[in-house]
Amino acid sequence: MKKVQFSNFKHKVIFFRVFTILCFVMLILNAVVSLTLGGKMLSVGEAQIPGSSLNGCIQAVMALIGIILVLTDHKKGLVVFCIVMGLSIVGVVRTIIVTHNLSIAPGAFNAVLFIIAIALISGQIKYSNKMAETDSTTGLLNRYAFDRDMRKVLWQGGKGCVAFIRIEGFSPVNANLGRRYVDELKNVVADRISSVIDSKCTAYKIESAEYAVIFPKADDVETVIDRTLHSIEQAITLNKDGVDSNCYLTAYAGIADYGESAKDADTVMKHADIAMNYAVKSGTVKYCRFNDELKEGMERQTVVENMVKDSLQNGWFYLVYQPQYTAEDKRLRGFETLIRMNVPNGEKIAPSEFISIAEMSDLVLDIDTFVLDRAMREFREVCYSSGNTITLAVNISAKDIARSGFAEKLLGIIEETQFPPECLEVEITEYSFAEEGNRTIENIKILRDNQIMIALDDFGTGYTSLGQLMNLPINLVKIDKSLIDNILRNDVNTDFVKSIIYMGHLMDAEVIAEGVEHDNQVECLKNLDCDFIQGYIWGRPMEYDEARELAFGAYD
Repeated sequence: MKKVQFSNFKHKVIFFRVFTILCFVMLILNAVVSLTLGGKMLSVGEAQIPGSSLNGCIQAVMALIGIILVLTDHKKGLVVFCIVMGLSIVGVVRTIIVTHNLSIAPGAFNAVLFIIAIALISGQIKYSNKMAETDSTTGLLNRYAFDRDMRKVLWQGGKGCVAFIRIEGFSPVNANLGRRYVDELKNVVADRISSVIDSKCTAYKIESAEYAVIFPKADDVETVIDRTLHSIEQAITLNKDGVDSNCYLTAYAGIADYGESAKDADTVMKHADIAMNYAVKSGTVKYCRFNDELKEGMERQTVVENMVKDSLQNGWFYLVYQPQYTAEDKRLRGFETLIRMNVPNGEKIAPSEFISIAEMSDLVLDIDTFVLDRAMREFREVCYSSGNTITLAVNISAKDIARSGFAEKLLGIIEETQFPPECLEVEITEYSFAEEGNRTIENIKILRDNQIMIALDDFGTGYTSLGQLMNLPINLVKIDKSLIDNILRNDVNTDFVKSIIYMGHLMDAEVIAEGVEHDNQVECLKNLDCDFIQGYIWGRPMEYDEARELAFGAYD
């Protein structure tokens, strides 16, 4: 549809030029008729028709052409028609002077009336276009105007860039204060964008939470966008019933060049959309400029997202279990649950890739639910046979543990699967406390009250303060493989792992080391009083039947 609109813009220019030429042709014809037939009578059969009546017919055709020109382009059309009719009036006056014949004088009067009529039509079209092209809330140009202007600058061979800006934070204001205050926020955002960008740039309101800016030059755009986003995210004070409330919005932007790498409007807008969505989903950047690497990454992300959806729907996900042992005597503690994807076409996708992509959307919530349900159904018998002494660890995403109702969802799955809660260990990362930390802690406390253990991964990554860490209701601290790999490199690395183990014990939690692969690492961890070992040295991830056999053998 957009390509058709772009094509129509070119057709519109050609159409306007053709009718402009036709209008001047009619002007010349009108002048010829005035000079040759203006004062004569024409015989049509027995009837006599004044030659000046032909001028009226020609002027009527010119008026029709004028309407067509104004409908095509109300500004240029009015100018062309006024010039043509002005020349027509001059011609009529000249003919009257030369022939001393006033019979064609009404032609000049008609021309003036036609100019007035066409001017009124042009004014009405101008007003209608303004209403159609203007966002009623902010007063900025709207998406229709953006599409038109984008196609126009591309057709004219312009080079510059486009920025799409997405705003988050309107929904809470709508829920708490009402729609009128959301409109007030949108007006503030529009003002802040307009105050930062150059006068040569044009701002647009695209959708309810999306704005755009066309930059006629691509120089220094990132600096301007950075300032724009910073301005938008400053506190906005709203007053309701005499009470001031500070509102904070979050802004992201995608930038795409036009004129060289992208020469049609569809491509430019797609590139800006891709860059903006990357910024929104990345969690690390506020704005992004489109490039080929980003395009490939987004295409890959779409492919993997679709594979995750297909895997959830078609049962292509399966679980493997990596054993965990006590460091001192290699006694089986339990298993960590790990998810794998078995795509029918044989393509291998690493869990780190599809999980990180799923975390950018709500797909990770579906993965969490799948893993919890499948793992507890498979291991229920093993846990009961061990006398409820074996531990099943399941990773939960930061997004899921921070959601209201997560604890209730998990307890519902436990009840449905009849899994012993004291055997379940929910493994979360320290990042889980960075956002919605209070809700995360509430969920954890509910789980702890129901005998479910909590393990903390990525311990010491800096998302929470030491004081917060000391008060977290956790049972187990996990040391990442990256630290274990370097534990024997020098005394500093060894001391760092030792301090983590000490901190874990100080928090009244046990400590497990992940990714242990060598005997000397095991000996070092034993000397540092690490409680548990997990890694290839004592056991690789295994499918359920093998894990079940290992568990039954350990507890016979």
